[in-house]
Amino acid sequence: MADLTLWHVPQSRSMRILWLLEEIGCDYELVEMDMTDGSMRRPPYDVIHPVGRVPALRDGDVTVHESGAMTEWLCETRAPHLWRAPGSPGRLAWLDWLHYGETLAQHVANLTQAHVFLREDWQRSPTVMKLETARLSRALNLVEQWLEGNDWLMNEFSGVDCQVGFSVWIASRFVRFDDRPALAAYRDRCAARPAFQRALPRPGTTLLYQRDFYELPA
Repeated sequence: MADLTLWHVPQSRSMRILWLLEEIGCDYELVEMDMTDGSMRRPPYDVIHPVGRVPALRDGDVTVHESGAMTEWLCETRAPHLWRAPGSPGRLAWLDWLHYGETLAQHVANLTQAHVFLREDWQRSPTVMKLETARLSRALNLVEQWLEGNDWLMNEFSGVDCQVGFSVWIASRFVRFDDRPALAAYRDRCAARPAFQRALPRPGTTLLYQRDFYELPA
Protein backbone atom coordinates (compact mmCIF):
# COMPACT_ATOMS: atom_id res chain seq x y z
CA MET A 1 0.00 0.00 0.00
CA ALA A 2 1.36 3.44 -0.96
CA ASP A 3 2.26 5.90 1.79
CA LEU A 4 0.60 8.69 -0.20
CA THR A 5 -3.12 9.00 -0.93
CA LEU A 6 -4.53 11.88 -3.00
CA TRP A 7 -8.23 12.77 -3.12
CA HIS A 8 -8.87 14.39 -6.47
CA VAL A 9 -11.57 15.79 -8.77
CA PRO A 10 -10.60 15.76 -12.47
CA GLN A 11 -9.80 19.25 -13.84
CA SER A 12 -10.00 20.82 -10.37
CA ARG A 13 -7.05 22.40 -8.58
CA SER A 14 -6.18 18.97 -7.14
CA MET A 15 -4.79 18.25 -10.61
CA ARG A 16 -1.81 20.37 -9.60
CA ILE A 17 -0.85 17.76 -7.03
CA LEU A 18 -1.63 14.82 -9.30
CA TRP A 19 0.60 16.37 -11.96
CA LEU A 20 3.37 16.88 -9.40
CA LEU A 21 3.12 13.29 -8.19
CA GLU A 22 3.47 12.14 -11.79
CA GLU A 23 6.50 14.39 -12.25
CA ILE A 24 8.08 12.88 -9.14
CA GLY A 25 7.25 9.35 -10.19
CA CYS A 26 6.53 8.07 -6.68
CA ASP A 27 3.87 5.53 -5.73
CA TYR A 28 0.53 6.90 -4.61
CA GLU A 29 -3.11 5.90 -4.31
CA LEU A 30 -5.62 8.06 -6.18
CA VAL A 31 -9.18 8.49 -4.93
CA GLU A 32 -11.35 10.27 -7.49
CA MET A 33 -14.21 12.32 -6.08
CA ASP A 34 -17.39 13.72 -7.63
CA MET A 35 -18.36 17.32 -6.95
CA THR A 36 -21.96 16.78 -8.00
CA ASP A 37 -23.24 13.87 -5.91
CA GLY A 38 -22.71 15.19 -2.39
CA SER A 39 -20.08 12.56 -1.53
CA MET A 40 -17.53 15.25 -0.68
CA ARG A 41 -19.71 16.33 2.25
CA ARG A 42 -20.60 12.84 3.50
CA PRO A 43 -18.66 10.17 5.40
CA PRO A 44 -15.93 9.19 5.08
CA TYR A 45 -14.66 12.27 3.24
CA ASP A 46 -16.26 14.75 5.66
CA VAL A 47 -13.71 13.57 8.22
CA ILE A 48 -10.79 13.66 5.79
CA HIS A 49 -11.60 17.21 4.65
CA PRO A 50 -14.19 18.98 6.85
CA VAL A 51 -14.75 21.70 4.22
CA GLY A 52 -15.55 19.07 1.59
CA ARG A 53 -13.02 20.23 -0.97
CA VAL A 54 -10.06 18.81 -2.85
CA PRO A 55 -7.23 18.20 -2.77
CA ALA A 56 -6.55 16.27 0.38
CA LEU A 57 -3.28 14.40 0.66
CA ARG A 58 -2.45 11.77 3.25
CA ASP A 59 1.20 11.00 3.86
CA GLY A 60 1.43 8.18 6.36
CA ASP A 61 -0.63 9.28 9.37
CA VAL A 62 -0.78 12.98 8.45
CA THR A 63 -3.42 14.59 6.20
CA VAL A 64 -2.66 17.88 4.42
CA HIS A 65 -5.44 20.17 3.13
CA GLU A 66 -3.66 23.00 1.27
CA SER A 67 -2.15 22.40 -2.15
CA GLY A 68 0.67 24.88 -1.56
CA ALA A 69 1.74 22.96 1.52
CA MET A 70 1.44 19.70 -0.42
CA THR A 71 3.66 21.02 -3.20
CA GLU A 72 6.34 22.20 -0.80
CA TRP A 73 6.23 19.01 1.28
CA LEU A 74 6.36 16.66 -1.69
CA CYS A 75 9.25 18.55 -3.26
CA GLU A 76 11.11 18.73 0.04
CA THR A 77 10.69 15.06 0.93
CA ARG A 78 10.63 13.32 -2.45
CA ALA A 79 11.92 15.61 -5.19
CA PRO A 80 14.56 18.09 -4.01
CA HIS A 81 15.43 18.82 -7.66
CA LEU A 82 11.96 20.42 -7.94
CA TRP A 83 12.41 22.42 -4.72
CA ARG A 84 14.54 25.31 -3.46
CA ALA A 85 15.74 24.62 0.06
CA PRO A 86 16.05 27.38 2.71
CA GLY A 87 19.22 29.35 2.11
CA SER A 88 19.59 28.20 -1.50
CA PRO A 89 19.59 30.56 -4.49
CA GLY A 90 16.08 31.19 -5.75
CA ARG A 91 14.38 30.18 -2.49
CA LEU A 92 12.38 33.41 -2.14
CA ALA A 93 11.32 33.42 -5.79
CA TRP A 94 10.22 29.77 -5.47
CA LEU A 95 8.07 30.59 -2.45
CA ASP A 96 6.60 33.65 -4.15
CA TRP A 97 5.54 31.67 -7.23
CA LEU A 98 4.26 28.84 -5.04
CA HIS A 99 1.77 31.12 -3.35
CA TYR A 100 1.06 33.25 -6.42
CA GLY A 101 -0.43 30.12 -7.95
CA GLU A 102 -3.22 30.39 -5.38
CA THR A 103 -3.88 34.02 -6.34
CA LEU A 104 -4.53 32.85 -9.89
CA ALA A 105 -6.51 29.83 -8.71
CA GLN A 106 -8.87 31.93 -6.62
CA HIS A 107 -9.87 34.12 -9.56
CA VAL A 108 -10.26 31.00 -11.70
CA ALA A 109 -12.42 29.43 -8.97
CA ASN A 110 -14.68 32.49 -8.82
CA LEU A 111 -15.18 32.41 -12.59
CA THR A 112 -15.74 28.65 -12.54
CA GLN A 113 -18.42 29.13 -9.90
CA ALA A 114 -20.20 31.70 -12.05
CA HIS A 115 -19.85 30.01 -15.44
CA VAL A 116 -20.08 26.33 -14.48
CA PHE A 117 -21.77 25.78 -11.13
CA LEU A 118 -24.47 28.46 -11.25
CA ARG A 119 -26.95 26.85 -13.63
CA GLU A 120 -29.41 29.71 -14.16
CA ASP A 121 -28.61 33.02 -15.82
CA TRP A 122 -30.46 34.95 -13.13
CA GLN A 123 -28.03 33.60 -10.52
CA ARG A 124 -25.03 35.14 -12.25
CA SER A 125 -23.87 38.72 -11.86
CA PRO A 126 -22.46 40.02 -15.17
CA THR A 127 -20.75 42.81 -13.24
CA VAL A 128 -18.97 40.42 -10.89
CA MET A 129 -18.02 38.13 -13.78
CA LYS A 130 -16.50 41.04 -15.71
CA LEU A 131 -14.62 42.24 -12.62
CA GLU A 132 -13.24 38.77 -11.90
CA THR A 133 -12.16 38.34 -15.52
CA ALA A 134 -10.33 41.67 -15.38
CA ARG A 135 -8.69 40.69 -12.07
CA LEU A 136 -7.56 37.36 -13.50
CA SER A 137 -6.19 39.10 -16.58
CA ARG A 138 -4.18 41.51 -14.42
CA ALA A 139 -2.88 38.66 -12.26
CA LEU A 140 -1.71 36.86 -15.39
CA ASN A 141 0.30 39.91 -16.43
CA LEU A 142 3.03 39.16 -13.89
CA VAL A 143 3.44 35.60 -15.18
CA GLU A 144 3.38 36.77 -18.77
CA GLN A 145 6.05 39.43 -18.23
CA TRP A 146 8.34 36.96 -16.46
CA LEU A 147 7.95 34.33 -19.16
CA GLU A 148 8.93 36.67 -21.98
CA GLY A 149 12.54 35.70 -21.30
CA ASN A 150 12.13 32.36 -19.58
CA ASP A 151 10.75 28.91 -20.38
CA TRP A 152 9.92 28.15 -16.74
CA LEU A 153 9.31 30.15 -13.60
CA MET A 154 12.71 29.15 -12.21
CA ASN A 155 15.86 28.45 -14.22
CA GLU A 156 14.41 24.99 -14.94
CA PHE A 157 11.10 23.21 -14.43
CA SER A 158 10.20 22.94 -10.74
CA GLY A 159 7.27 22.29 -8.42
CA VAL A 160 5.99 25.84 -8.73
CA ASP A 161 5.32 25.27 -12.42
CA CYS A 162 2.72 22.67 -11.38
CA GLN A 163 1.16 25.21 -9.03
CA VAL A 164 1.10 28.14 -11.48
CA GLY A 165 1.02 26.25 -14.78
CA PHE A 166 -2.25 24.50 -13.97
CA SER A 167 -3.91 27.83 -13.17
CA VAL A 168 -2.59 29.33 -16.42
CA TRP A 169 -3.95 26.33 -18.33
CA ILE A 170 -7.44 26.75 -16.85
CA ALA A 171 -7.30 30.56 -17.04
CA SER A 172 -7.15 30.38 -20.83
CA ARG A 173 -10.79 29.24 -20.71
CA PHE A 174 -11.74 32.66 -19.34
CA VAL A 175 -9.06 35.05 -20.67
CA ARG A 176 -7.99 34.96 -24.30
CA PHE A 177 -4.28 34.42 -24.93
CA ASP A 178 -4.33 35.61 -28.57
CA ASP A 179 -2.13 38.62 -27.71
CA ARG A 180 -0.16 36.83 -24.96
CA PRO A 181 2.31 34.65 -26.89
CA ALA A 182 4.66 34.01 -23.95
CA LEU A 183 1.79 32.91 -21.73
CA ALA A 184 0.27 30.73 -24.45
CA ALA A 185 3.64 29.09 -25.11
CA TYR A 186 4.10 28.40 -21.38
CA ARG A 187 0.63 26.84 -21.16
CA ASP A 188 1.46 24.62 -24.12
CA ARG A 189 4.86 23.63 -22.69
CA CYS A 190 3.19 22.60 -19.44
CA ALA A 191 0.44 20.68 -21.23
CA ALA A 192 2.96 18.85 -23.41
CA ARG A 193 4.82 17.35 -20.46
CA PRO A 194 4.21 13.59 -20.19
CA ALA A 195 3.38 13.90 -16.47
CA PHE A 196 0.76 16.55 -17.24
CA GLN A 197 -0.77 14.30 -19.87
CA ARG A 198 -0.98 11.45 -17.36
CA ALA A 199 -2.79 13.77 -14.92
CA LEU A 200 -5.53 14.62 -17.42
CA PRO A 201 -9.01 13.09 -16.97
CA ARG A 202 -9.32 9.56 -18.28
CA PRO A 203 -11.53 8.97 -21.35
CA GLY A 204 -15.16 8.78 -20.31
CA THR A 205 -14.68 10.95 -17.23
CA THR A 206 -17.33 13.63 -16.70
CA LEU A 207 -15.51 16.89 -17.30
CA LEU A 208 -15.81 19.92 -15.08
CA TYR A 209 -15.34 22.26 -18.07
CA GLN A 210 -17.55 21.52 -21.05
CA ARG A 211 -16.31 24.43 -23.20
CA ASP A 212 -12.92 25.50 -24.48
CA PHE A 213 -13.79 29.14 -23.74
CA TYR A 214 -16.45 30.80 -21.63
CA GLU A 215 -17.68 34.10 -23.01
CA LEU A 216 -18.73 36.90 -20.72
CA PRO A 217 -22.44 37.77 -20.76
CA ALA A 218 -23.30 40.67 -23.03
